[in-house]
Amino acid sequence: MKSVTLRGPGVVEVAEVNEPAVLEGSVIVEIDRCGIGGSDLTSFASGKLPAPAWFGHEWSGRIVEVGAPGDRPEINERFVGERVVGSAPPACGRCRTCRAGFSDLCDVVLEMIIGVDPLADQVGGFSERIRVDARRVARIPEGIDQSDAALAEPASVAAQAVARSSMGLGDLVVVMGGGTIGLLVSELAQLGGASRVVVVDPDAQRRELACDLGADAAFPASNRELGDLTGPISDWLSRAGHGLGADVVFDCAGSGSSLLDCIRIARRGGTAVAVGVAAVTANPNAATPWTQPDAVSPRVIIDKAITLRSSQGYTVRDVRRVLGLMAEDRLRVLPIYDPTPVSLAEVGDALTGLASAPSGWLKPLVQPTMTETTSPTLRRRAS
Repeated sequence: MKSVTLRGPGVVEVAEVNEPAVLEGSVIVEIDRCGIGGSDLTSFASGKLPAPAWFGHEWSGRIVEVGAPGDRPEINERFVGERVVGSAPPACGRCRTCRAGFSDLCDVVLEMIIGVDPLADQVGGFSERIRVDARRVARIPEGIDQSDAALAEPASVAAQAVARSSMGLGDLVVVMGGGTIGLLVSELAQLGGASRVVVVDPDAQRRELACDLGADAAFPASNRELGDLTGPISDWLSRAGHGLGADVVFDCAGSGSSLLDCIRIARRGGTAVAVGVAAVTANPNAATPWTQPDAVSPRVIIDKAITLRSSQGYTVRDVRRVLGLMAEDRLRVLPIYDPTPVSLAEVGDALTGLASAPSGWLKPLVQPTMTETTSPTLRRRAS
């Protein structure tokens, strides 16, 4: 079968690889759609992956083969043909973290999300078929097509971030970064009861899309505006709600300075949540390709009595929540991605285009079974 493999910094190729072998407790999924995400772009830029299965992890597909039941006797041949997305398993209850009482941070769940578990394949979702642990697939509800379903993974990341923020009803929320995760955090914060949601992004088309998806305002704030508290975003915040600043600020940009910007925007006693990691690393030779410089001084946090939180991955509960919201048409994902997919042969061009000009493009979805396309590889958002 065909699969896109990462060969080095900025180099991918479509290769013929062995079909995945079904093992006990696993299923084989034929990939229908796979989104190209920011972490894929990071890996493309650095040439490094945490695991081979990580390259293309925003996928939807259909089960085509089922292994011996293993720990999930309910998964059997009746599930061949089921539409599924990559999910997270329930907490294992056996790892050190679970036994210590922190099952929401289960080690096995994180291993499966990253793709370093024993049943993980040696290829990711930019492939015709992959093998995954049967515990980490979730059925796609009726009413959600395969393209929308491919956004369930980033939507689950956003849902986990909102849950970990402890955002309260009526809170004033600012989202730094209007990429896929930022837009989904904005939508979910609205659904979660935020009184106002503001998105900050330098790209005009992203700001327009954020407002189309329900954000109350969107600003191209510069660091100067954030620092001297006289820019349009600070003026807007001073007139909204209690006028003290944002209650919760989500850093979905993940650059070296964006977390500091979040702290500056937050009110005294507010919360800053680290969610995103910049797509292009500042240090491509680092042991982990997403290494970023630390630009946050403890003094800044202490002076404003900021609660600093972070969010990593997602849980099976997050996946079920976002699939339910999508099925009810309450979480809109169609405006975020390009409905015309690209082929495996175009993945390299799509990654190169995103790396050279990351703003303004609709999120590309890969259809591994497609042999050609008559559309441009990347499509800009309508201005």
